[in-house]
Amino acid sequence: MPKKLDYIFLLKVLLIEVLTTILAMFLFAAVLYFLEGGFQYSPLFASISLGVGCFTASLYASKKIGQKGLLVGSIVGGITFAVITLVSLMASKDIFTLNTLFKLIILMLMSFIGGVLGVNSKQNQKYI
Repeated sequence: MPKKLDYIFLLKVLLIEVLTTILAMFLFAAVLYFLEGGFQYSPLFASISLGVGCFTASLYASKKIGQKGLLVGSIVGGITFAVITLVSLMASKDIFTLNTLFKLIILMLMSFIGGVLGVNSKQNQKYI
């Protein structure tokens, strides 16, 4: 019998992803401001911030689930990529650019790593 879909768990994962993404964006904005780097690196920092959010959400979700970390990471990264792509598609009419491919690679890699590390963390291992 399949488990019930836990909406509270999904909201926690979403909240963790959004909060860590915002925190990373504030951190990178402070770095750009204090080092007077200009805005040429802001798309890169935005993609990295999204990757950090996906990493922490995948880490938390796979740690709580306890198995199939690669699948959990791919689901988190895929949903995040789909939402970000739809929002950017509404803002501009460019369907897929090189930046979109870069975001896909960053999000999926960070989500995979977070999912695998979450399943294999020391907290979940039970010793005899």
